[in-house]
Parts: sequence; structure tokens; C-alpha cells
Amino acid sequence: MAKKRSCRRTISENIIHEKAVKMRRMTDEKLVFYVQEQIDRARNDGFNLGKKQITKSKPVSIEEIIKEIEKVRGIGVTKLADIQEILAKHLGDF
Repeated sequence: MAKKRSCRRTISENIIHEKAVKMRRMTDEKLVFYVQEQIDRARNDGFNLGKKQITKSKPVSIEEIIKEIEKVRGIGVTKLADIQEILAKHLGDF
């Protein structure tokens, strides 16, 4: 493949070329250290980004849910007991 003249490269291509030349001139030890540093930085950035994206959920109050369900017409004591069992099974004892 023919060599591309540097006068015909864009600014971004020149930046990439300079980085590639710099990496090719590194010793093995420096190259491994550089790559490991980039991996660690990427992991930290991803971890911190993930922490920011976590939404804080408000705690679930099963008692408030039960009180609200009691107000629904057509739900009697038996159905309410069944609903309480289901909530306790999936959300833990209350």
C-alpha cells in the first residue's frame, strides 16, 4: 500500500499518526505499562460512570401498600391475606 503524504492528512489523522509513531518507539516494558495504565483508567471511568447512573430508589413500605389495597372495592379479608403472603414471599418478611 502506498504511503500517504503528510501534507494530505487531516489534523485528526496527524494526531493519530503522532500517537502511533510514539507507541512504535516504546520499549516492550513501556508499551505494556502504557496499555495497562489505559485499561485501568478505562475501568475506573466506567465504574465511576456506573455509580452516577444508579438511581436511588425509595424504600418499599409493605404496610402502606396493604393499607392502599384495603381501600380497593372487592378485596376482602381473604384476598388481602393472600396478597400479604405474596408480598412477604417476594419482598421479605415485614
